Amino acid sequence: MESNKKLIVGINCKAKKAWEEFYKTYYEPLCNHVYRILLNKEVTEDIVQEIFLKIWDSEVIFENEKALISYLYRAGTNNSLKYLREQNTEQERLKMWCDTEQEMTEDDFSSVVREEVLRKLRHLIDQLPTERRRIILMSMENMSGEEIAKQLGVTINTVKQQKYRAYKFIKEQLGDHWVIALYFFL
Repeated sequence: MESNKKLIVGINCKAKKAWEEFYKTYYEPLCNHVYRILLNKEVTEDIVQEIFLKIWDSEVIFENEKALISYLYRAGTNNSLKYLREQNTEQERLKMWCDTEQEMTEDDFSSVVREEVLRKLRHLIDQLPTERRRIILMSMENMSGEEIAKQLGVTINTVKQQKYRAYKFIKEQLGDHWVIALYFFL
């Protein structure tokens, strides 16, 4: 929580290290969101880079991470729809997006939440001790406890204990979002 506050302060102050972390943390999830609208990788990357540049050039101040995330994803959606209108291409796709924008709001929100939980989950997994991290990643690849134990040359009890500790750490860190994170382990 404290690191998120520091990141927001750093972004607001245009601190280089904070912006590097900001870009590293949010670039890929935002690209995924924009790509779902445009289905064009090059244009997606251009739009997302433009969003980051506009934030850098603007004097906008974010109060917290939620405001930042909301801004990013709304800008991604708006800029994507603007691009489609300006290009006068894919009229059916644009019409579908405009006609169903109200209906898509919950889907978009769910998608944003899922992307954020996955981003946080990856970050938390990176913080785990090496052996625990390997066990969790193997588990997420649908390997059984026995397969993990055999591949790593440890006992099944070690695998179970390491998974338990990892889940406990992740659950504590994600709080209310823990239930959503379970999706990635099932």
